Amino acid sequence: MIFGNPWGLSALVAIPAIIILYLLKQKHEDHVISSLYLWQNAVMDMEADAPWQRLKKNILMFIQIFAVAVMALILSEPVLNSGGGGDKAVILVMDCSLSMQSTDVKPDRFGKAADDAVKRVEACSPDTEFTLVASGNSPDILLNGVKDKDRVIREIKALKATDAAENTEKTVELVNSLIRANAEARVEWFSDGVNPMDEGNVSYYSYNGNGDNYAVTLLSYRKLQEDGGITALSRISNFSPRPAELDVSIYADGALFDARRVTVEGGGNESLYWTDIPESAGRLECRIDTADGLLKDNTAGTVISSDKIYKVLLAGSKNIFLEKVFGLMPNLELYRTDIGEAGEMKGYDLYVFDGEMPEKLPEDGYALLFNPPQNEYFTRSGESEYTKIRLSEHPFCSGAGADASFNAMKTGLYRVPEWGNILMENDGGAAAFEGYIDRKRVVVFGFDLHETNLPVQPFFPVVMTRIVQELLPGSAGGISAVYAGEAVELPVDPEAGGVSVITPGGSKLQIAPPFPAAAFDETLQTGVYTIEQQTAGGTEQRQFYVNAPSEKEFAARAEPAENRRDEGEKPSGGAPAGLSLTTPLLWLLLAILLMEWWAYTNGNSI
Repeated sequence: MIFGNPWGLSALVAIPAIIILYLLKQKHEDHVISSLYLWQNAVMDMEADAPWQRLKKNILMFIQIFAVAVMALILSEPVLNSGGGGDKAVILVMDCSLSMQSTDVKPDRFGKAADDAVKRVEACSPDTEFTLVASGNSPDILLNGVKDKDRVIREIKALKATDAAENTEKTVELVNSLIRANAEARVEWFSDGVNPMDEGNVSYYSYNGNGDNYAVTLLSYRKLQEDGGITALSRISNFSPRPAELDVSIYADGALFDARRVTVEGGGNESLYWTDIPESAGRLECRIDTADGLLKDNTAGTVISSDKIYKVLLAGSKNIFLEKVFGLMPNLELYRTDIGEAGEMKGYDLYVFDGEMPEKLPEDGYALLFNPPQNEYFTRSGESEYTKIRLSEHPFCSGAGADASFNAMKTGLYRVPEWGNILMENDGGAAAFEGYIDRKRVVVFGFDLHETNLPVQPFFPVVMTRIVQELLPGSAGGISAVYAGEAVELPVDPEAGGVSVITPGGSKLQIAPPFPAAAFDETLQTGVYTIEQQTAGGTEQRQFYVNAPSEKEFAARAEPAENRRDEGEKPSGGAPAGLSLTTPLLWLLLAILLMEWWAYTNGNSI
């Protein structure tokens, strides 16, 4: 048996207090009697004059002591261990994702799960080895093979749920690798979904009260060139099984602009268009004003890109594909020149070299290189003909879709330098990569677009827009908003002396120097982030939003209709250590109190 609240046993100090009360002088009463022959009663009255007296057998005293003991047990929340205490190794997996902040389980899903995890640790034998895994945007092993229970409990209590979604697949891979290293280990997974692992030595505790949750899962905008102004689109999602009537409002630069009331079916979505927003607005927020079990995803925001015009220089032979894709992007001015003149050009934000490149890259701006010749910056290791080229999982390629690929008649293959990251590859090596050369970001494609079917792929404009968006923030919407947990390639000025990010909580994180700046992955909290750069002209600031990934998080936890619980039914989460004895002890206490009442009314001595 274990105790959920050992401090409850402190109520046992009332037992000696009861005994002392029975030892103290008993106050006697005077009675008029007809005879004094009952000397025994007179002696008893004399003994009562003493401040202390011999403890006598008294059924009321024993009943009261018994009642205090039972009350102390109730306050200590006793649990009868139902097994598992003899496990030699236990792997504790704590879901630290967004949905665990829901309050449909009190105090919230994560708080209840952490309490039960602590009870599970306390129920184990002293020689049990614990491994603690925090499952969130990416799984993290906090402790491995630790026998110190107090240390494990401290780590569990120090954990906090983040605003990111849980990457269940990666966590399962990690846990399976731990099981392969120790086949006798028992897995205890504390989450709010369904068990993602195969049946076996696994216990999954789900803390899902099936409460109401509404979220703003999309907020996008478009600037109207003809009439001016801004039109915004927001998607309102209802992850509850019941329909809901919601109050929704839109804010421009923090001021209320408009409000609507919308009915959203259970498990459904509704889109709202907001028109005539002033073109001077710098940021938008959409809020659901109806309360639910999780407030973090009731607001979504986006930063409206500036009207700055970026200059792009395209050097090389005529390339209709590049001209068309750059022409579709707002806030870009495209200039064309021969490769012979490009080496002397300055003042452009982006240089695109198609087929050739100067001996020295321009000192300002970034560069896109298509089918470049041999040069001093990187080395071509070979060529590949009639090949299929695959897109990597690089952020530049996000949005292209799973298993995106295209065919090429010929491509150069590269020995990726230390500063490079692969964008595209085939079985022979890297066909495209990116990175920084002396603070200048360079993107290299080893093929001629005319010798591939890449331009006719639906993901071609998506990838090119994403590349330009990352290189020239504001040109294609900039970094307006991302989801919590996503890594962000920040728009760092190559001439900046220092770059920092200020989080919604007020923390200031330096990301450069050293240069080049790594992708910023501290986006575990929703809200507005500020990029602060120290340049020759002073301090420059830009903002972007981090929104809650509710669609990814809650869609994975949605239950089939036939498995949903009624509103009044308790969630499936609970203390995994065993059977709670609180209710039986409450009935026992009631019986003791009834016995005391009977003893008092029928005489209390034995």
